[in-house]
Formats: sequence, C-alpha cells, structure tokens
Amino acid sequence: MAVTQISRIQHRRGLNQDLPQLAGAELGWSVDTRKLYIGNGTIDEGAPATGVTEVLTQYTDLTALIGSYTFKGNVTEYTVETGSSVLNPTVRSFQQKFDDFVNVRDFGALGNGVADDTASIRRAIEQIYKESENLLDPRTRRTIYIPAGTYITSNVISIPPNARLVGDGPNSTTISLQYGNLTVANICDSAFQSGSTIGSGGATLPDSIEISGIGFTNTAQEIQYPLLNIDSASNVRINNTRFQSNIKAGSTYPNVVEILSTSISTRNVILDGVQILGGGNGVVNMGAGTKAFSITNSQFSDLSNVGIVLGSIDSYSGINNYFGTVGTTKTTAGATNFVSFGERYFSGSSSGTSSGTGAYLGNLNLGVARSASISTASPVIATFVANTAGEIKYQISNSSAKRFGTYQFSTDGTNSEFHDQHVENGVGVKANLFANATSLTVTLESGTGTFKYAINQFIS
Repeated sequence: MAVTQISRIQHRRGLNQDLPQLAGAELGWSVDTRKLYIGNGTIDEGAPATGVTEVLTQYTDLTALIGSYTFKGNVTEYTVETGSSVLNPTVRSFQQKFDDFVNVRDFGALGNGVADDTASIRRAIEQIYKESENLLDPRTRRTIYIPAGTYITSNVISIPPNARLVGDGPNSTTISLQYGNLTVANICDSAFQSGSTIGSGGATLPDSIEISGIGFTNTAQEIQYPLLNIDSASNVRINNTRFQSNIKAGSTYPNVVEILSTSISTRNVILDGVQILGGGNGVVNMGAGTKAFSITNSQFSDLSNVGIVLGSIDSYSGINNYFGTVGTTKTTAGATNFVSFGERYFSGSSSGTSSGTGAYLGNLNLGVARSASISTASPVIATFVANTAGEIKYQISNSSAKRFGTYQFSTDGTNSEFHDQHVENGVGVKANLFANATSLTVTLESGTGTFKYAINQFIS
C-alpha cells in the first residue's frame, strides 16, 4: 500500500499592524481585522510595485479600498477636465462621493407603510442639522433625501434651521401620521424647541428651510392640530408639496398649515405648487405682523371653512392659485399691503363653471375681463358687490359701431348712485344700461352684438 504524506502549509499570520513584506504569492492573514493579503513580488519579477495586495473578503471595506473616483461623463466625445489638467484630475474617494447626499434609509427608515419610521427620520434630521460644538460647519448640512415610500410616524417631525428635505414627489414620498392627535411637522429652532420655548436659551430661530416633493397626511378622524406649523421663522420655502388632512368631527378643525409669530414675526415664507386638501381651514396666519408671505400656483380643495385666512399680515401676495370646493376662498381682515393676481375659484354650481378673481391690490379688486353675446332678447347682467363702490369698464360692439365707457357706481345695498361716461362712433350701438343696487343689465335695441366688461371695486 502506498503511503501518502500530507504536509501543512504554513502562512504568515498575526496582528494587522505587524504584517511584514510578503514574498511573491505568499499569503498573510491578519487575525484581528480578518483580512487576507498576498505578496506582490518584486519589480525584477515583473510586479508593477512591491508591497502587498488585499484579497477581497466579506470584511473588506470597499469604500476605503476603492479610493478613487473621478467624474468622467458618459457621452461619446465628451471630455471633462475636473482638475488643473487632463493629467491631474480631481480625485475623490467613494466614501466622499456617497456622503454628498443623506438618505433616511441609511438611518433605518423603511417607508413600507407598515413600520413606524419616526425615530429614524428624527435621528437623520438631528444628526445632520442639530447645532452643537462639533456641528457648526456648513459642510455638515447635507440635503436629506426621502425616497419614494410611505413613512408612518407616531410623533412630531421637527425641522430645524438650514434643513432641506427632498422627496420624489407628493404622490410618491408620503409622511403619514397614523397615531396620536399631533402636528405632523413642526418648524423649530436649532435646539429643536417649538411653541412657547422657541428661541430660548440662545437657540437660533428657524431660518433657511426648504421642503420639496413630499406629501404630508394624517389619517385619524379626530385630528385637530395642523399638518405643518411655521413659527418665528424666516426664509421658508415649500415647493411641490401636498398637505392632506381629515376634518375633526363636528368642527372646522384642523387648520392644515398654521403660521405663528411666538418669538418674532414670521417673514419671507413662500408656498409654491402646494396642494391643500381636506381639513377645516387651509392656510391660517395666526401671528401678529407676519411679513412677506406668498402663495403661488397652489390648489385648495375640500375645505369645510376658509381657504386662506390672512389675519394680521403685512405684505401678502397670491398668484395663480385655484380654490375648489371651499367654504370661503379667503378672508383678509387685519391684512395690509396684500395683492392677488389670477386666482381662480370653482363656483360649486350645477353648471360647474370656474371664475377668476382678477387682481387684488389691497382692498381694490381689478376684475377679470369677460365677454358675452348680447341682443334684445338676451340681456347681459354684470353683478357687483352690494354696499361698495367702483366702476365697470366696458365695450359694446355690433356690426357697425363700437361704444367704450366707464360705468361708475356707489351703493349701500339699498340706495345707489350711478354715472355712465362713454364714447361711440357712427350711429352708435343703441344700447341700454339699467342698474340696481347689485347689478348692471345691458340690452340692445336691435340686432346682436358683444358686451365686454371688467368690474373694478373696493371690497371690505
């Protein structure tokens, strides 16, 4: 019987710090880090460099090992020069590249619509934006990305100064409060304080905050708190975001978005492309002297009470907003220096018509120009607000003549005064204008024509 001798092959092993130069193809095992190395060999043997090469294992730190990233682009005949020359490109590690953005899933958030992601989202925000002795460097304030998913929360999400939260769009990224009668998201100071303590203890007040591409919801039926609370803040911008709330049973609550001024007057807040859906009141200014606030390109629907409550606000602008099924579009009591351009509302009538509110310059409403066919049998009625004053700019035309004029009115709802100034060419259009306390009726003595008009009036 043949005898086979099996010999043990012995490789170098020891602590990683004691790893010697290995001979060509010689293996070395680091017992403390569980990393495997192989000797390169010598240059005389053809090795490009002496030293050792790490053999990839499950314990290899790939981000450190692959330590060079150079932006190159991905288009044919596209040359990028990232450094001082083509031969000296700017090189970054993969770790640096990955750290350019922060993903809430790196902090444990799942976004599966089942797990409670409150702690993970709050930890991500606090770690990136909480000011402390070692987090004052602006380079630490990275954009927090919240990828598509439904993130269930059971407590308030506080958003401090300099925070920027970005999702994949309000129909894709949703933060949903499903437990508790609470505010969904709170603008807070640098110490994560809000309410009566905001700004106390030398904390920095909310400033330079942006929220984009996220949907905020609550699903409980008895919610009476807002989805978003903005307090004592400056330079807040909310883009392409949806707020959808339930109505507290038997009341006009909740206010979907609330603006407060507990410590200082909130100022320079912009809501652009925002949807306010459901709830009692849409956007409510509850602060004294809120300044420079604007809402543009936004939608208000399914609100039981008022779309926008301006309250004591200085300098508000509303541009190109749409009000769907809303009890009252807007209240302006206490507001100063407010303007509105091109805002539209759905009448809610059976005809389903939509009307524009024209432009508001404070209490002066410059109405939208309208046009209607007119004849002896088909009069046109232009309705204005009772107990007000103003003018109707108009033009009446038929096949042979045109009439342009200004119809001035002043009415208290019962007694009215009217004055018509106009010019016309040829034989005239032979129109008749009749006014009462609330409207102007226009007819033609013969034939057909067109009546164009815009009502400019002061509102209370």
